This record gives sequence, structure tokens and C-alpha cells, in this order.
Amino acid sequence: MSLSPEIVSQIENLIKEYTDTSTFLSVKECSEYLRQCKKTTYTQILKGKIQANRVGNKYLIPKNQFIS
Repeated sequence: MSLSPEIVSQIENLIKEYTDTSTFLSVKECSEYLRQCKKTTYTQILKGKIQANRVGNKYLIPKNQFIS
């Protein structure tokens, strides 16, 4: 089964968006930025205090939530 070019383009755009390191932080980068341990960052993600997108077994945290 082949995917339509439109679907392939949408998938490529999503991958590009989620892998753009200038837009998202890893949990480690976020923890360093907030000066807290990674466990605290994970807890805040699970409680909804930090917005994050789970991709596979990793969280990608949008930088824009930390910019005032």
C-alpha cells in the first residue's frame, strides 16, 4: 500500500517540526534551563505543569512556553 504524496509531505513536515532543535528542548536541556533535576522535570510533565509532546520514548518540550 502506497501513501499519497500529500500524506508523505505532512509526515515529513511533522518529523521536521519535531526534530527542529531550535523549537524544542529535551528533558535534560529543560532541566538544565530550569536548574532542577530531571526527575522533577518528568514529574512536572506528568502533572501538566510543563507542556510536552511524547515522541516514541522521549519528550519534546516546546521552548515557547518559557519565553515571556
